[in-house]
Amino acid sequence: MEAAVTTARTRLRRRRLPVTRAMLAPAGASIALGAIAAGCLLVVLASVHGRSFLAPTLHRTHPGWMTWPFGDLWSRHRPDRQTLQTGLLVALVGMTACYLLALWLAPRVRLAVVGALVALTYVILFLSPPLLLTDVFNYVEYSRMGAIHGINPYTHIPAMGMRHDPVWKISNWHHLRSPYGPAFTLMTYALAPLGVAGAYWGYKALLLGVSLACAWLVVLIARRLGRSPGRAVVLVMLNPLVLIYGAGGQHMDPFNLVFLLAAIYLGLTYREAIGSAAVAAAAAVKASAAALVPVAVAGTHRRRQSLVGFAVGAALLGAAVLVAFGPHLPAVRAQSRLVTPYSIPNVLGWLAGQGGETAAVRSVCHAILALAVVACTVWAWRTRDMIAPLGWLTLATVVTLGWDMPWYLLWLLPFVAFVRGRAFRIASVVVAL
Repeated sequence: MEAAVTTARTRLRRRRLPVTRAMLAPAGASIALGAIAAGCLLVVLASVHGRSFLAPTLHRTHPGWMTWPFGDLWSRHRPDRQTLQTGLLVALVGMTACYLLALWLAPRVRLAVVGALVALTYVILFLSPPLLLTDVFNYVEYSRMGAIHGINPYTHIPAMGMRHDPVWKISNWHHLRSPYGPAFTLMTYALAPLGVAGAYWGYKALLLGVSLACAWLVVLIARRLGRSPGRAVVLVMLNPLVLIYGAGGQHMDPFNLVFLLAAIYLGLTYREAIGSAAVAAAAAVKASAAALVPVAVAGTHRRRQSLVGFAVGAALLGAAVLVAFGPHLPAVRAQSRLVTPYSIPNVLGWLAGQGGETAAVRSVCHAILALAVVACTVWAWRTRDMIAPLGWLTLATVVTLGWDMPWYLLWLLPFVAFVRGRAFRIASVVVAL
């Protein structure tokens, strides 16, 4: 009798254990996702008080329209630089731990919960002042050059006519022609008449919408590929470096990514013509996406429709750009000479005894990228698959860039979510480190 009771109790405990795990997993994932949002909020709150590296724009001016609504919510005490650096490091480490936990548990959480917490995180960063860099005001500056002052940002530098404009003192690319794609620049032209503050908030509203559209497309693609949509959207949208440096810095990369994701989804659903037109738009938003065009077209199932769609899209965009800017291209060559200390070409240049990224190292990197474009195009043509070739080509692009930034991880993360096999994931982690 006692043995029977003991056996029954053991069975009951075994049944309870999976039930307990099933209940704890969604709670743990929700807590981890909420902690990521809380970490972003803490960084934003720390950035709005005083002059710090967290919000360099506030060194020059401290308008209420830039620090709203968080400007008066926290202590007026100004921590020193070392304290802020330590706090940012602790926040990033903690957010990364929560990110990894959320990735593990995301398939067990309702997608609506994941989506709500992703949206909350991006709304917090939408309300933040620009974190760590001032690029958003360079976008505003170039838009005001053309729309307000009638100066072509692809033929003139801001120093040639913008010194008395109100955006001058909060921007910093005064001696560089615009490196941004013409489609993106035309979009910002529409915001210029709103004034500096209006253009700033208008741009951020568009960025928020485009970022959430990227999340939605990630979900659609993941479902199409039979992957966990919750895990995919967490992986792509909640990486701590992308959040703080990219979304917090209000950089324009999601405008490019949304067209690329749309092209992938449309290709998977056999709407190749519209998808290839979206690839043309991606290249018109950010010049670096031009390398992806042949792969995206070659990897479709119906290439004739794909070529027609790309040709029509490129023709329409080209006509609009020609009317707006003439036969002038973004200053990509000038920007390609800029180097960050820890970019892979610069590190390899040091290891090779060249003192960093020299012209010779840069030429080798360009040759490697060109070979990668050819190889990935052939791969896509033979397999009629664009996702894996696009992923490896994007990885090659990041590897060969001399000007490398933390938020460029956003370019890779969708392919980490979608490409099958461990090789690409391992290579991406190595490059990210």
